[in-house]
Amino acid sequence: MRPSPLLPLLAVLLLAACNDDPPPAGTGGEVKTPASTAPSSPTPDDAPADGGAEQSADEPLPPGETTPPGPAEPDAGLSFGHQPPGVLPAGQGAGYLDRTVWAPAMCWPLQEAGYPNSQVYGHGGGMGPGGGQCDGVNYALPWRDNFCEARSRANPLCGGSGTGHQGQDIRPATCKKNQHWAVAAEPGIVTDIGSYTVTLVGSAAPHRTYRYLHMQMAALAVKEGDSVVAGQKLGKVANDFGGAATTIHLHFEIRAGLAGVTTDGKPVTLNTFLPPYLSLAQAHQRKLNGGTCGS
Repeated sequence: MRPSPLLPLLAVLLLAACNDDPPPAGTGGEVKTPASTAPSSPTPDDAPADGGAEQSADEPLPPGETTPPGPAEPDAGLSFGHQPPGVLPAGQGAGYLDRTVWAPAMCWPLQEAGYPNSQVYGHGGGMGPGGGQCDGVNYALPWRDNFCEARSRANPLCGGSGTGHQGQDIRPATCKKNQHWAVAAEPGIVTDIGSYTVTLVGSAAPHRTYRYLHMQMAALAVKEGDSVVAGQKLGKVANDFGGAATTIHLHFEIRAGLAGVTTDGKPVTLNTFLPPYLSLAQAHQRKLNGGTCGS
């Protein structure tokens, strides 16, 4: 279905300047990545306290999958190890399968490679199986989707209570904070900087909103109001969480810049959180194929 007419950029910019989210509460679970895919554990340069502060243990375990996992997504030419979109390990939430590539031309949001997976349910996370955040399993293929992972934050696309993880967690190339650059997904304007968030609104239609969390906020390369080009450095991946420490990772969000529907007919309104996994996968493949993304 074709999306509805483009909403004015001014409205997008006003709505995109959102407040910082407080640390969400959530539920338990376990990451079950085969140990055979994991390299030796990376060494942190300044290891922060582990603990996955984005999730607390004060809620009961989810009652199981509320929706059966959808069919595996075709590889679509991807050359790296990845789990299908929308499929989460048991006990971590239902996930959400939508085959739409919402940002088909965006840049991979890190200057280097990265490892999408759950920072909360992974090693070193507050609901993980134990160990430290630098465990090699966290820095190994395959990728794992964690949009709509069990969290208490509002997300209309997530089933049941309408709550869940609003974006994708991405570990940087190594378990070292304040070293690996996050970059602009497309040309746009930095509309808001919070205590641990940077918001970027695309300059061109459909004016998608991208939000980057947990960078090194004291040493950002941009300020509010800056215009940036695709691939421009924004800040370094860290563990900043508004005065508390989370694990070293980039939380990356895409929000709708216009209205439409998902592949299963759910309405998408302005600023709806969109599943970023397939957009990230295609962007990463373009990077592997030698594509460039500006500065």
